[in-house]
Amino acid sequence: MDRYDRQARVKQIGAAGQAKISASTILIVGCGALGSYAAEQLVRAGVKQLYLVDPDTVSETNLQRQTLFTEIDAAQANFKVEAAAHVLRQINHEVAVTTFPVELRPELLAQMDKPTLALDCTDNFSVRDTLNRLALNQHFPYIFSGCAGVSGNLMFIDPSHGPCLNCAFPNLAQLKERDCDVLGVATPLIPLVSAQQIALAMRYIVEGHVANNQLMTISCWPASQQQFQIKKQSTCPICSQEKVAVPVTDRTLLRTMCGSQAYSVYLPTTVPLAAISNLLKKEHVTFQATKAFINFQWHGATVSYFKTGKLHLYDLANKNAAEIVYRDLWHLFKGAIQS
Repeated sequence: MDRYDRQARVKQIGAAGQAKISASTILIVGCGALGSYAAEQLVRAGVKQLYLVDPDTVSETNLQRQTLFTEIDAAQANFKVEAAAHVLRQINHEVAVTTFPVELRPELLAQMDKPTLALDCTDNFSVRDTLNRLALNQHFPYIFSGCAGVSGNLMFIDPSHGPCLNCAFPNLAQLKERDCDVLGVATPLIPLVSAQQIALAMRYIVEGHVANNQLMTISCWPASQQQFQIKKQSTCPICSQEKVAVPVTDRTLLRTMCGSQAYSVYLPTTVPLAAISNLLKKEHVTFQATKAFINFQWHGATVSYFKTGKLHLYDLANKNAAEIVYRDLWHLFKGAIQS
């Protein structure tokens, strides 16, 4: 019996609808709580291709609500996209799962087939703004979703033909400034919002259209659900244009990490983990290495260097101190490249 038999028996889907699902390509931006739920449901539903984009690694605080990860993933600080893909391929080996352990950037889309649909499963409005702009420029729809506390929002967005994220949230610039706010999330809220997001996704894949002007709010404590109509703004700085600029942050600039006294930066050139290991041995520096990163102490700072070229610096008093450690490390690492 076909593995999708029970799904195809649903009259709204049928064999024709299942064929559309099995031919679809989905981009998931953010592989945390909502993203891990969405990825599992879509893989079980039998999509053709799944792209996972997220630069973060698994930490112990993720395990309360991010269902594809284990304590081993947290202990090894595995990339979320790779930890998720490992499980997803065991659930359905027929689905092609491609991972990008980096931030969403315009050039990533050139490495993908055009998505049937994208899912916004991120936790900050800076990434959402980038996705919104890319969706307008590349002419694909996406489903915005977000959770905080005991309530969540979601909305199907096709910025080429209806209101965009900026129409729904005119205070987008202010929301981006609050991206480092660390908010609690109730565990049962995640599957409630994710289920609605995947229901919208499957309806769009099967039927080819859904309402693109409805913002839904969901609460799990107490249980409630509301919908609001969003109008496309003729003066919207984003979707009133045929093409809009996509701002790109210089990744080689030191940034404060959200929720902690820590800093992150990408090296100008990615250095292989093996080269860093050999360099630290020569410097007689004790380190712990996994397939994804190397962890060590350097001049009072705890340092994690990831295979993607990303550097995390912890236990530093301020950004100036972090800049000094970073410059010192980059000078050291350049020696590894040249040797």
